[in-house]
Amino acid sequence: MRQLVVPKPLKVEFASVEILWHSSAKTRRVDALVLAWVKFEKQLRRLFCFLVFQHPKINAGQIDSVISVLVKNRDLYPETFIRGIAALGVTPVPTLLADKHSKLWNEIKRIKKYRDKIMHGQTTGQNVPSAQLERDVLWIIEWVFSLGDAAQVAFGYNGIERNTYRMAKSVLTSSVKEYPFSNVAEFKKWLTKLAKQKG
Repeated sequence: MRQLVVPKPLKVEFASVEILWHSSAKTRRVDALVLAWVKFEKQLRRLFCFLVFQHPKINAGQIDSVISVLVKNRDLYPETFIRGIAALGVTPVPTLLADKHSKLWNEIKRIKKYRDKIMHGQTTGQNVPSAQLERDVLWIIEWVFSLGDAAQVAFGYNGIERNTYRMAKSVLTSSVKEYPFSNVAEFKKWLTKLAKQKG
């Protein structure tokens, strides 16, 4: 196994990935990759929710309804949250990642192709070597760290820390200047439309 270097800001979130990486399990590489991917998706969801939760009309009494909208929508993918962040009029993910975006996104798209097969218990048909699985875990870590670092500067939140609602309400000034929805019902319609978009 190659050396796994997890940046300090990711130490808590990626602790389980590190445990798998250093275990003696035969499937440790695949398991670490799948779990790292979950962290990748979670960060994008948290960043999106952080921006949504900053809405002045979303309070503690409505948060469960907003979360319910997210839970019931089965068409939410990483690409959906990336589009959603852009649609809220804040600095989009590609801009946050700057010159790293093109390379990292190409790697993420490549990983996704065989990751989807793995998650559904299907053969990948790609004979992904152990060394590649290890590199791909590192690519995901680089994405999460780079995006988190940039988002912390731009939004005041890195998408890694827990309790997204509390974090959203602790920021004095919302990152979003104007929301495309004014209540939970409108948010549901907006999110449904967003999820149906491609590209």
